[in-house]
Amino acid sequence: MPGANAGSLAPGLAGWAGLAGRVPVGPVWLLGVRVIAVARLSLAEHDRRSAAGLGAVTHPVLLDRLLDLPARQPVGDPVVWAETSGLPGGIVDRGVDGFTVTRRLVPPLALDGVVVQAGRAGVLRAVQDASLFAGFTWRWVISMGPRIPRIAVLEAQLCGVGLLDHSGGVVLQAEPPQGRVVDEWSWLLQERTYRCWLRAGQQQARP
Repeated sequence: MPGANAGSLAPGLAGWAGLAGRVPVGPVWLLGVRVIAVARLSLAEHDRRSAAGLGAVTHPVLLDRLLDLPARQPVGDPVVWAETSGLPGGIVDRGVDGFTVTRRLVPPLALDGVVVQAGRAGVLRAVQDASLFAGFTWRWVISMGPRIPRIAVLEAQLCGVGLLDHSGGVVLQAEPPQGRVVDEWSWLLQERTYRCWLRAGQQQARP
């Protein structure tokens, strides 16, 4: 969907994306699915990373390791101190004592929703793709055809996926994520969305 964004996909989502600093990002590939991400940027974290010359951090093993450390709180651990010696600046602070490590990196944005456009594979396939995000965020599918098959509506109801018709009208409301997952993979989705936002140069038009 060249040039598409959440605002052009549906009037309802255009209003949603404009609330409380939410911005449409993409299209971006997340979990192997091409989506428009609707995100809330952390301006403080973005500015901090910019000052440190640090962009998106997309290594899942590193993110998993960092989750073991509390954000912005010094931890005395000589093993972690040694393990973090080669990291770029802005990710952790390593004390001169050879012992203390403080995690500075936090997620650069919150992922408030994803919108999947139904392509040639049809609405049912798009619903199945959107359902992959059930543990992470709100999910929407927009149909590009004149009708939505009943089987796709039933599948969307089962998966908590919202449906929009080709004009952007709400056919089925999306349901909240099923107990948001907080792990290295959810963080990775945020970092990949942030990377897409940076590459698009949207930081110059940030809310």
